[in-house]
This record gives sequence, structure tokens and C-alpha cells, in this order.
Amino acid sequence: MRVVGFMGSPRKGGNTDILLSEVLQGAEESGAEVTKYTLCALDISPCQACDACRKLKHCHVEDDMQTLYEAILEADVIVLGTPIYFWGPSAQIKAFLDRWYALDQEGLRERLAGKRALLICAFADSDPSTAAATVHMVRAAMTWLGLEFLEPLLVTAGERGEVLQNREAMQKAYAVGAALLR
Repeated sequence: MRVVGFMGSPRKGGNTDILLSEVLQGAEESGAEVTKYTLCALDISPCQACDACRKLKHCHVEDDMQTLYEAILEADVIVLGTPIYFWGPSAQIKAFLDRWYALDQEGLRERLAGKRALLICAFADSDPSTAAATVHMVRAAMTWLGLEFLEPLLVTAGERGEVLQNREAMQKAYAVGAALLR
């Protein structure tokens, strides 16, 4: 079982990073092969809406997304972590997800079918509906592409590292990761 995590926060060691790492640790300690990518450390250009991928059967933009496409296609479970900024995902995760457009075609959709996707969101607001637009966007995209969208992990934590003080959230993150193998 391969679990691949994509950290969409620009804040290394922040709440999203901590939660994603805890989910991945739970998965790894349960027997999964785990890989984590930090999107802000990679060269990911925005989608150019050129439709070259429709003709070429792959995105023509030569950047780190080429490696990430393979990681996505080889994974059994994809874990996306993003902070919520102004009721939406980070720019890093949005650019990454927009580039999935190149995967929405015959031959690739079949390789995505049946994979599972988990969304992790950290946000400063105590109202879970703060993440609603992001949850809807990611659920719609994953469902469209044939992935099973798992119950998202939504955690209130605003200050850097604050989530470490939330024992319940940390235990839940680990348990969610361990349950990915079931």
C-alpha cells in the first residue's frame, strides 16, 4: 500500500505540516509505504489552460509536476494537506490541483479509479464551515476523477504549532493514517 502526502502549506513545521506528518506516521507504522512532498519547495507552474495535454496525453510544462504525476498514479491513497486562507486552499495546493487537469483523460482516469483521497485542513477559526468551500472543491475534483473521497480531517489551529497542544486532534490524525490501510 502506497500513501503519498502533499503538503500545501508554505509554513514548514506549521499545523498543516504537523497534521499531515502525523497521518503519514500512522499509515507508515501500520505498514504503508509513505512519501511526503512539500509543494512550496517544488517548482510547480500554474496550469496554462493550453489543452496541450489533450493532444500529447501529458502536460507539456516541464517542472516538478512531472514527478508528482507519477507519484499520484502510483499511490493507493493520496493525502492533501492545506491551511485555509480566506475560506479557500493555499495557493500551493490550488496550483497543484489545477495541474491535475492533465490526468482527466482516457488512459489516466482508469489509473486513478479506485484510489482514495484524504483532505486535511487546518484553520484558525473555530467554525468548521470555514473549510466548506475547500472541502467541496476537493471532493468534487476527486469524485470527478474517480477517487473515493474520505471524510476530511478538519482541525482548528491558528498559531504555528498550536495543534501539538490538541491531543485529541493529534490522536485522531494518527488514527486516520493507521486506518488508511483498512
